[in-house]
Amino acid sequence: MLAVNEIFNQKYRIIKSVGHGGMGTVYLSVDVSNQTTWAIKEELITERNKSLLFSEAEIMARVSHPAFPRFLSKIELNGFLYIIMEYVEGMTLGDIIEEKSVIEEPKVIDWFKQACLALQYLHGLKTPIVYRDFKPSNIMLDTNGRIRIIDLGIALEYRGDGAKAEIAVLTKGYAAPEQYNKRYKLDERTDIYALAVTMHYMITGKNPNTPPYEFEPVRKLQKNTSRAIERILKKCLQPNPDKRYANVGLLLNDLNRIDEMQKQLVSRIKKQRIAASSILGMIIVIAVVIYAIILNVQMKTIEKYYSYLEQATGANTLEEAQAAASLAIDISPENPDAYIVYASLYIDYDDIDDAYAYINDVIITKFPEIYSNQNFLSLLQKIENYQ
Repeated sequence: MLAVNEIFNQKYRIIKSVGHGGMGTVYLSVDVSNQTTWAIKEELITERNKSLLFSEAEIMARVSHPAFPRFLSKIELNGFLYIIMEYVEGMTLGDIIEEKSVIEEPKVIDWFKQACLALQYLHGLKTPIVYRDFKPSNIMLDTNGRIRIIDLGIALEYRGDGAKAEIAVLTKGYAAPEQYNKRYKLDERTDIYALAVTMHYMITGKNPNTPPYEFEPVRKLQKNTSRAIERILKKCLQPNPDKRYANVGLLLNDLNRIDEMQKQLVSRIKKQRIAASSILGMIIVIAVVIYAIILNVQMKTIEKYYSYLEQATGANTLEEAQAAASLAIDISPENPDAYIVYASLYIDYDDIDDAYAYINDVIITKFPEIYSNQNFLSLLQKIENYQ
């Protein structure tokens, strides 16, 4: 550990510690010869991390892009590796989201674009680099409002079909699923996933580093979010890399035309709603027509039913009368009126015994609750009067 005011390597005065974690300890220092400020990253060298540490220094030396701190030198001393690099003043996105909870969409889109350009640079190098560790604490917004990516600790070079997955110190929730399986190759789609996780967090305030590790549609969490950014993030966050954007250039293209995408999506939804409204209207019209037809049929059936009953009461013979009543029963077998008329016909033709038999064997058997029917009570009164 370096101490405040210590002169490191006879050149750098240590001002303070500005960061500590999986990436080691980072100090703010001043070059005593010219008063320029530099960051010094200190990491203990072990057999387990040695190759990764030196790989980081080599990658930093290769990288030359405004989004990444400028590499100055590396020093191996007393079992530690020290990387001297540009000191970036500003706030990490982690600090910003912790302070504000939710970030305005236009700002997030601007940061998204800047980060895409940085990743596009890494992926476009002669020997491409997959960053692997995109998360809020590794991304800074400097005092000029520019996105700066401050840690290349687990970045990997790759050739051909991608880098072999190596389970290093991955951040749960941000690391793409394929990073946990050594059989898979990593490429630019791995970085697209982690970048989208970070942006999802910025827009929704939903920390992906807490269970369950799932990503709900952003408009479900923040209803004022545009449909376009929701569509873009959904594609970036597909668990299957083949379903994500194939490269950062395609993602950046959609981000640059996000207003156009939003208009298209809103227009499409309006058309779908109009179409759905038209279909609903048609369904209602058809339902009304069908109901009218059914009602008409029912009315005609009812008219026919009582027409037969009228024929039964006006027939010249018992046989004709009962035939008409039977036709009414066939039309509506659950309506007791025709049965009551049928039994009444026996009385009209002086066949009181058959009337009793029909009432007991047919009417009361089929309609146990018939005693509450006024027509049936009138039939019983008719029998009593007959006697």
